[in-house]
Amino acid sequence: MMSGNTSVWRGLGDSEIGPLHLRLGLPNQDAYHLELESEPLLIAVSDGLGSKPLSQLGAQAVSRAVVKLAQHCVGKSEIEPLYWLKLFHDLWLEELQDIDVEQCRCTALFAMVLGEQTFIAQLGDGDCCIITSKTIVGEQQVRFLTDKDDDLFANQTHSLGNKFQASQWQFCLQPTAELDACFLVTDGIADDLALEHRASFYLELLSQYRQLSDDAVKEDVRGWISQWPVAGHSDDKTIAALYR
Repeated sequence: MMSGNTSVWRGLGDSEIGPLHLRLGLPNQDAYHLELESEPLLIAVSDGLGSKPLSQLGAQAVSRAVVKLAQHCVGKSEIEPLYWLKLFHDLWLEELQDIDVEQCRCTALFAMVLGEQTFIAQLGDGDCCIITSKTIVGEQQVRFLTDKDDDLFANQTHSLGNKFQASQWQFCLQPTAELDACFLVTDGIADDLALEHRASFYLELLSQYRQLSDDAVKEDVRGWISQWPVAGHSDDKTIAALYR
């Protein structure tokens, strides 16, 4: 299946270990993947649960499982979201053979450009921001797969584990022709964005990065993700995006 007009797609990705993990000598428990060189184009991010000692392995396995899922999707004429999500879960478990899966719990956010449709899915916290070219009062349309709940404690997120639970996933099939950008970030970034500035943060990134070279974008992302301005922040921070 051709993904159509892929030459215009650009991407970015970066991850920064949080100050708390740095002080404790722990690894970055986030992971991300960006695929622009072959079809299907895709992005993925994952945040390992801080309470699980091997969660960085789970997060890294998300990237590998999404790549394998994309390979399964090539040539398929129909997109069946629940089937693909179950297959992704099975592939993730395969990546963690001989490892205690309960100690690898993590979130999963990914997007794959599959011809006329882009499959976008999220399990757990973080932001999945979708910016489309449909206009509302002259502005781009911004939506999120999940709504922020300020009353929800950070340790109450859904996560990948031994059992596939379809009801915990949020997903959509977005017409690719209307898609301007998809930003995926872990909660180290998402939780520090005030609700009233949430959409504008991603719109400003898109507007700015459309005007910069790929090298300049990479340098800028490295700058702000490594010098996060929020006082007292402690979590790992990860972003991946497709945009045009």
